[in-house]
Amino acid sequence: MRVWVRPLAFYWQGRLYRNVAVALHAGQPVEITEALVPEALPLPGLLSPTWVNAHTHLELSHLRGKIPPGLGMVDFLRAMGADRGQAPPEVIYEDLHDAYREGTTAFISHQNVSLPAHAIPPGVVVQPLAEFFGLSAQYRRSRYKKARQLGYPLTPHSLYALSRGLHRVARRQTTFPRSVHFYESWEEKLWLTAGRGPFARFFKQFSQRPYRPPMRKVLHRLARRAPALWLVHATETPLTRLSRWLTEIPNLYLVLCPLANWHLFRREPPLRWLLGWSTRILLGTDSLANAPTLSLWPTLRHLYQSGWPWEAIFRAAADNPRQWISVPPGWVLVAPLTEDLSLLPSTTARRWEEPEEYLGRPV
Repeated sequence: MRVWVRPLAFYWQGRLYRNVAVALHAGQPVEITEALVPEALPLPGLLSPTWVNAHTHLELSHLRGKIPPGLGMVDFLRAMGADRGQAPPEVIYEDLHDAYREGTTAFISHQNVSLPAHAIPPGVVVQPLAEFFGLSAQYRRSRYKKARQLGYPLTPHSLYALSRGLHRVARRQTTFPRSVHFYESWEEKLWLTAGRGPFARFFKQFSQRPYRPPMRKVLHRLARRAPALWLVHATETPLTRLSRWLTEIPNLYLVLCPLANWHLFRREPPLRWLLGWSTRILLGTDSLANAPTLSLWPTLRHLYQSGWPWEAIFRAAADNPRQWISVPPGWVLVAPLTEDLSLLPSTTARRWEEPEEYLGRPV
């Protein structure tokens, strides 16, 4: 039992097909042909497998619109205040549902509190990661214990917010990729490269001698005992170093959240340079505290307008994350498009459902 469709373009496993007919069975392509199939349903756009938001903080959903843009990292951390992790389930549910309708069906969320199961809409997959941090040796054990009690795979929040003891803990074996905030802002860059700046002053309230790790050694160690090491944001990473690390560490990946970076810092990752590493890139949104939506569609549109081809965009949104997370079956229709697949002002993304009149029709 097959359903034949003829989209303007079809993305599947790293390749973009144009003007082909596709036979779908149980949500999977079983035949792709350039031959004319009269019964094929014409689709006015580009069909892609559904997408994975590889980095967000669902627990910050209630902060949407409450933190002004351009603050920088230290002031953003202060602005979150004691309300961090207090997002009501109905707030999380609402935006997950909206993102799902635009084709983002799986999410990887850094959590400091438990994510209630009833906050997740039907058909959506969420992989929570329990993040731990702490510069003070006095609170190292309590913070790590709290993260373990959540029962999720563990990941350090970042490399700069850990004591020496927590760096040793972070090297332990894990079955899910480590997802680490990395060179997100110029404050972090000043701290990691020179040991000075706003972070140096900010950290003094937690530790008289905050630990600044030897970057190359730490990256190798963290990647060695994990399926992959994800460096999230990487907006301010020195490119010569980044190229070296990507070359040396085959399971090193970058998770880009360009719209969130622009909101907080009026900066974005070096997208044109990173296009050369598109096979090692995933996409995220960060939280609703600094992004307009949990849907990947605005990010994909931004990448296309920045010069990325559709193949590279869909590889980062659909293919790469599927190595580590089980994504609900389904398709996204990006339409309408021009004949050369350029965006029209009215172009949207929506989760595509096979029409009922075609379901079960023998071909």
